[in-house]
Amino acid sequence: MDGQSNHQAVNLRSNVLGPPLFQRLHRARHIAVFTGAGISAESGIPTFRERFTGLWAKTDPQEVATPEAFRADPQRVWDWHVHLAATVRRAAPNAGHRAIARLQDAVERITVITQNIDDLHHAAGSRDVLELHGNLFRLAPFVDEEALFAEGRNPLICHLCGGYALRDDCDPYAGREDLEGLRLEAGPVPRCPACGALLRPDIVWFGEPLDPHVLGAAFEAADACDALICVGSSLEVEPAASIPYRAIRRGAVVIEINPEPTALSQQADAAIRGSAAEVLPALFQEVWG
Repeated sequence: MDGQSNHQAVNLRSNVLGPPLFQRLHRARHIAVFTGAGISAESGIPTFRERFTGLWAKTDPQEVATPEAFRADPQRVWDWHVHLAATVRRAAPNAGHRAIARLQDAVERITVITQNIDDLHHAAGSRDVLELHGNLFRLAPFVDEEALFAEGRNPLICHLCGGYALRDDCDPYAGREDLEGLRLEAGPVPRCPACGALLRPDIVWFGEPLDPHVLGAAFEAADACDALICVGSSLEVEPAASIPYRAIRRGAVVIEINPEPTALSQQADAAIRGSAAEVLPALFQEVWG
């Protein structure tokens, strides 16, 4: 963006915010930034819900992104996520991600709450990131409670991966470095070095609940923040979609940044139409300099 177009964008943001809202945003000590698939789409990561170009355009999610699918065919599910990871690894944080990370230097506290699994906020330098739907590049044990408890036994909790051990004891010599050395990459589905449990991407599949600790922390941030900036989210998936409304009910400033209107648009203090990569750097530069 050249200097002239950037100046025009900044003036537009100021007109949208207005002086009272501008001052409230400028004085905010704790800002929550809630991000959805739109901010990562600008880095080239396809969204899940675009009918013809999204990640489900040629694949039924029930076949590759549910616990039942993994139970039935772990290798197929693993291979699909390896393919997904290859796409995500080619992406880099865009100007929107980087602007959010830089805001840490201007505001006392920034909490990033994201629905994305791509790790781009961390890659951009954000520190306090709550990943509602997990992280594609972390691994977690596959907990098949249906199969385990059907056998009528109380499984051992693995000291290393935290899952239900497949054996009667765990290898006491297996260490954290052995587990962290495993990656989402082509090959057989890996197992925990200590207990032998199958490992899976640490993301929320269809039909699974969100991690209650992460969701609780996100609710707490929305309840405690002075301002919440909602970026690139369609706000169609609960319970995450309720997070901006918690901030509204508490009286925090709520700004929406999205190319298209959403259900939040009419209730937000300001709804700015545009891409995160364009709007966030201009907005943050004007408000915090």
